[in-house]
Amino acid sequence: MSHSGDYDGSIVTILDQLRVTADLQGLAIVDLAQDAADAPVAYCLGDVGTDIIDRGRALLVAAPDRPTHLRGADNRPLIACPWTLPPGRPGGLLLWRASGSPPWTDTDRALCAAVAMLLRTVISAGMGQIGIDRLTAIPNRRWFLDEADRHIDRLDRDGTVGTLSLVDIDDLRQVNHAAGRAEGDRVLVRMASQLRATVRPGDLVARVGADEFAVWQNGMDHLTAAERADALCRNPAFQDGPDGLGVKFSVGIASRLPGSGEDVRAVLRRAHMAAREVKTNGGGGWRVGRVEPLPRCSDP
Repeated sequence: MSHSGDYDGSIVTILDQLRVTADLQGLAIVDLAQDAADAPVAYCLGDVGTDIIDRGRALLVAAPDRPTHLRGADNRPLIACPWTLPPGRPGGLLLWRASGSPPWTDTDRALCAAVAMLLRTVISAGMGQIGIDRLTAIPNRRWFLDEADRHIDRLDRDGTVGTLSLVDIDDLRQVNHAAGRAEGDRVLVRMASQLRATVRPGDLVARVGADEFAVWQNGMDHLTAAERADALCRNPAFQDGPDGLGVKFSVGIASRLPGSGEDVRAVLRRAHMAAREVKTNGGGGWRVGRVEPLPRCSDP
């Protein structure tokens, strides 16, 4: 089911290959810009645990000009490779191994530093081509479709439901017209930060359209997703904008049952249809789309 073959040059593939080559338990791209303070993890792959991200952030802040390493409280070796993306957005790459793994060797540290430098160069040169939205620094549609299908494959093996929420900003054109494009961009950046702050590191948040964001959450049903959508629609951070303009959202929710045979594109279409129904009725709300039934077995 995975579509990773379509994106052999994507950042997802690069990071997967790094995890295998360096025998990593997990890795994360961290954004330390001020507008991402509440949700610094732009991408995460593998088992995060309890304190890896916090310790990694501390390493990146303490040594912003060179890679550093330590062992976490759970005895997992961690390396932090800092970078600054133009036009001055600090962050870096965190890489860690399983608890009790041998210490990092000089070869390990050199490999991690080289990969971090390569990622920084590639991201700076063309974020959209490798899966990152330049404005919000979160995954774009290309990355999301590829990675969500990987999640679906795992959920099918585990027999677990997954839910996609599509967040469509109703008033972005009005904000751009009334207050300028810069203010509209700030709304998009704030939305990305808010969504990242509400999910677990292993869940997916992406900008999948000019004014659309997608959130994929493993093991979450449509009822819990609806509660979160309602909280987002009522979030005071978006109620009062420039010149008295508030921002409303139309949220479409689509759950996928394990074994349904749907890929992420099919789930995204259902979520998009649900969001469109909300928008047609004035926006500023959420709707759960129809759940696709499991395929029926043929009679013997």
